[in-house]
Amino acid sequence: MGGKKFRNGFEFTLNSPTLQASLERIKDADLERAGDVFSFYQDLDRSIASIAKKMKSGGYQFWVVGNRTVKLETLQTDVILAELSLKYGLVHVYTIDRNIPNKVMPSFNSPTNETGKKAATMTTEHIVVLRKS
Repeated sequence: MGGKKFRNGFEFTLNSPTLQASLERIKDADLERAGDVFSFYQDLDRSIASIAKKMKSGGYQFWVVGNRTVKLETLQTDVILAELSLKYGLVHVYTIDRNIPNKVMPSFNSPTNETGKKAATMTTEHIVVLRKS
C-alpha cells in the first residue's frame, strides 16, 4: 500500500477528519512525506471498499493495525479505519488494544532524522472489528 507518489501536494478526498488533521500537521513539516502518508491511507480506503463490496450484511472485518508516528505526529490508524469504513456501510463494533511484548524493532527511533532526537516506537497494536450493516 502507498505506492503512488504525491511529491507536490494532493487533494484530500478521504472520509476521515482525524486523518485530515494529522496530514495538515505533517504537511507543515514535510509536504512530500504527507503525500506518502496520504497514499497509504488512500490504498487502505480502497481495500476497505473492495472487501465491503463482497461482504454479506452482518459480516465482519477484522483489522490489526499499529499507530505509527510520522514527523512527530501519531497517526491514529485504528480511529481512521473506523471513520473510513462508514462510507462503505460498515459499523465500528469494538477495538481491542494489545501490547506487543517481544517486538523486533527498537523501542526508540528518530522520526525527524535529526541526531539525538528520538521518539518511542509502537508498543501496542489495535484489533479493529467492523460489521456490515
